[in-house]
Amino acid sequence: MSRIDSSSPRTAMITDQVEIKGTLAFDGSLEFNGIFEGEIISQGTLTIGSEAVIKAEIQAAKVIIRGKVQGNIIATESVEVCDKAELFGDVQTAKFIVAEAAVFRGRSDPIDGKSAAPEFAPVFRRLTPAPKSR
Repeated sequence: MSRIDSSSPRTAMITDQVEIKGTLAFDGSLEFNGIFEGEIISQGTLTIGSEAVIKAEIQAAKVIIRGKVQGNIIATESVEVCDKAELFGDVQTAKFIVAEAAVFRGRSDPIDGKSAAPEFAPVFRRLTPAPKSR
């Protein structure tokens, strides 16, 4: 008989035969494979399975997308849009990864706010001719 180590992190799973509407809140890790509409809130990791269809505002530490998502995401750690996944919405996160075969339509911003644009004026001064003196 084998013993399950209760100290190891486990991932909860919601199957593709489940449809939920409302607010979903969880701790730890969750793999969601069904249909969801509403709001998802977590300090853990949300994995959206390849068969999942989500229409929600999402707040989590880490979001991994393999299915279809419509809605905005705020993730304190990272958002990863995997091959063949689709994300339609804005993303605010520290680390944003979009696979080559993924679809992303929206805006992305760093979680810590807007970064200042670098100063390019010195570069363009070299390309602009000096005014002619008379």
